[in-house]
Amino acid sequence: MNVTLFSSLVEFGSLDFGEAVKFTAPNTGWELQKVRVLAWSGFNKSTQTFPADRNIMLEIRDKDLNLLYKFADAQNNYFLSDTGPLFGEIEIPAVPVTGDFYVIFYDRGAAPIGMENSDGTGNSFIFFNGQILPADRTIQETNETIKINWLIEAAGK
Repeated sequence: MNVTLFSSLVEFGSLDFGEAVKFTAPNTGWELQKVRVLAWSGFNKSTQTFPADRNIMLEIRDKDLNLLYKFADAQNNYFLSDTGPLFGEIEIPAVPVTGDFYVIFYDRGAAPIGMENSDGTGNSFIFFNGQILPADRTIQETNETIKINWLIEAAGK
């Protein structure tokens, strides 16, 4: 797996872009209870310090992009590591979902998200201004456009 870190703030210069993944509830009555995101808040090896707390945000949206749940917290509560990215687990109140739904992570430059640069499933998107946009990357050397995967997991019962 070829994983790099991506920040929508760095890429687009705005806090209003989110990294979205489309999931499908496994059965009727299923409830989303936690989200795991591969990300990193960073570490300064020279000074042996972690960055100051900054906000990240998480949204759960239904297939029509209606907001079901919204959460914000400091990135260091989930992605603090002196060795690199880790899967931070964010527990949420049970959110009933049916069919397709979206988990949207706003890194806000505080915790760049893990991005797999190969074998894109077509389920990863950019969310901006109420719209879902393809999460494609162009390889500069070959001018080839590839689908990517945000490393986000959804769990529930």
